[in-house]
Amino acid sequence: MSCRDRTQEFLSACKSLQSRQNGIQTNKPALRAVRQRSEFTLMAKRIGKDLSNTFAKLEKLTILAKRKSLFDDKAVEIEELTYIIKQDINSLNKQIAQLQDFVRAKGSQSGRHLQTHSNTIVVSLQSKLASMSNDFKSVLEVRTENLKQQRSRREQFSRAPVSALPLAPNHLGKSQAIQGALTDKA
Repeated sequence: MSCRDRTQEFLSACKSLQSRQNGIQTNKPALRAVRQRSEFTLMAKRIGKDLSNTFAKLEKLTILAKRKSLFDDKAVEIEELTYIIKQDINSLNKQIAQLQDFVRAKGSQSGRHLQTHSNTIVVSLQSKLASMSNDFKSVLEVRTENLKQQRSRREQFSRAPVSALPLAPNHLGKSQAIQGALTDKA
């Protein structure tokens, strides 16, 4: 068994490994781009989740607003949901604007394909928010129309028609309407 000096091979392997690590250090812009993409992805994911939650609230509001019952109107719950959805829409608008600003700020650092992809996602989120806003507006219009119909029905059924009013007898035992008709003839 003979010994062989492999020191040079070891030093060569160390230099090779060291040069690879230096190559990783020079590749920091790529790491930065990955972090930016993941930050963008997290922001877009959070906005998507908030959109989904707001759509669920809007569905519940739609069900409540379409009810035409005169006696089972959940006005307080409808008002609360309306307020919450308005707040959510404002918040989503701000979040999407921040995402768009993020894309613009980091756009020059990322590639053209990534920039296009990011812009497409922002436009998609804006489109979903606009659709939800239109749905919200139409639900509020339905609610307003139902309130008008309820008010009309209440007025219709709470006032008795003139012909249904009982004729009040006067002190002579004759009703005032009959007595008025008799005095007109005289």
